[in-house]
Amino acid sequence: MMLTYNLLSPPSIVAGELANQVAPLAQEWRQQAEVLAQENERLRAENKRLRASQWRDFTATAYTADCPEGCIGITKTGLDVRNRTHLDGKRIIATDPSVIPLGTAVELRFSDGRTEQAVALDTGGAIKGEIIDYLISDNEKALQFGRQRIKIRIIK
Repeated sequence: MMLTYNLLSPPSIVAGELANQVAPLAQEWRQQAEVLAQENERLRAENKRLRASQWRDFTATAYTADCPEGCIGITKTGLDVRNRTHLDGKRIIATDPSVIPLGTAVELRFSDGRTEQAVALDTGGAIKGEIIDYLISDNEKALQFGRQRIKIRIIK
């Protein structure tokens, strides 16, 4: 919309005409400003996440979907893991969502140099802070995994 006014009219009439032309746009501009503010907040959060994507030290333990008690084989996000340890090629892990939010893709680097991609889809009562639980297919392998120091970085 092009704003127009008559240069021969008194200033108060010109101001009134401009106000009438601008008023319908004010709500649209307000909505655009809100969208921009939300996008700015999203970008700030993304920037914070990118800064956090440096390698960080964590402790990794292992868990299975068929432990003796307390396990039901369904992750916090609702995924049935009784017959899987991966989703879309990524290992399923349990995290503290305040440290690694659910749905976050990460890269794990083990002490032997091996790396693996994983996705945070579960939580656990003992998973607080810089600890993850690494989903493994059976109890014997989970015991062999033990407790390990690993490095993690967020990839998405």
